[in-house]
Amino acid sequence: MCEDSRALLDELFGKERNVIASKRKNDAHYWNDDVCKNILVSKCFNDLWKHTKYDHEGECNKRHDQFFINEFNSDRSLKKQQREKKYIEEAIAYIQDKLKEVDKILTKHEEQVEQSSKLQVADRPKEIQDRLDNMERQINLLTDQSEKMGEQGKIDESERLIMEADNLKKAREDVLLAYEGTNNPFKTYKICEVCGARQSLYETENKVKTHLDGRIHQGFSTIRVELQKLQVRRLVLEKILEEEARKQEFKEDIAKDKEQEREKQKDKKEKERSRSRENSREKSKKKSSKKKNKDKEKEKERSKSRKHSKKHHKY
Repeated sequence: MCEDSRALLDELFGKERNVIASKRKNDAHYWNDDVCKNILVSKCFNDLWKHTKYDHEGECNKRHDQFFINEFNSDRSLKKQQREKKYIEEAIAYIQDKLKEVDKILTKHEEQVEQSSKLQVADRPKEIQDRLDNMERQINLLTDQSEKMGEQGKIDESERLIMEADNLKKAREDVLLAYEGTNNPFKTYKICEVCGARQSLYETENKVKTHLDGRIHQGFSTIRVELQKLQVRRLVLEKILEEEARKQEFKEDIAKDKEQEREKQKDKKEKERSRSRENSREKSKKKSSKKKNKDKEKEKERSKSRKHSKKHHKY
């Protein structure tokens, strides 16, 4: 009893529920490989086929703890939505593979019925064929008469003729079934479109109920419903992720524009600094040139002064 209680608490609150937060490993998460992903987005499908011919995978060996389901449902991150879409796509692929098995059975049965019917038409006794043809002509005649009555506004008479035509159609089908039921074995039963099981056309109500309540039929009925839910959820997630991708692209474009603007400003400042340096060099050159000119002028003045002094001294 103690072990059962511990297992239940582990499932609900995780195995580290009693460990101090600072010492927890925090390595148990719903995205880990040992967690069943189907139960997060739908349900574990392995349980649907126990002890049936469709139990190909056997018992699921993944974890189904409520702790992981709660963690998955409470996660609101973009990463979670991306994971959920992946899990849903995997679940849809599993369901579609299962349904392919049913589709193969249905297709094979339809081909057998069609092929056998073609053979039976050629071998059908003349009296049976004449009876069927005569009933077909009466059905067409009643249908034409009903249309004419309707055009003339005789609605009650038109509806009466339609009812006669419908009754005759049913009688014709009964004649056809009575003959082909004994000569075409493929027309004595039908294939359930939900699960692919063979059903006699003359099943009792109890047998039909037993079939509908059976594990295989219930399993296929369940995955068909789940498939629709998953497909709807996948569309929702695709829209959400597309919108997030657009937002991210918009942010990246803004960041790119800002970066380009920073580069422009950087280039502009660099050009301004370059012009400033160039201007400084020009000013320095001009100043240097001006100083040289002044020095030359001064040298000329000194030279003149020396010559004048020598000349004066001579006299």
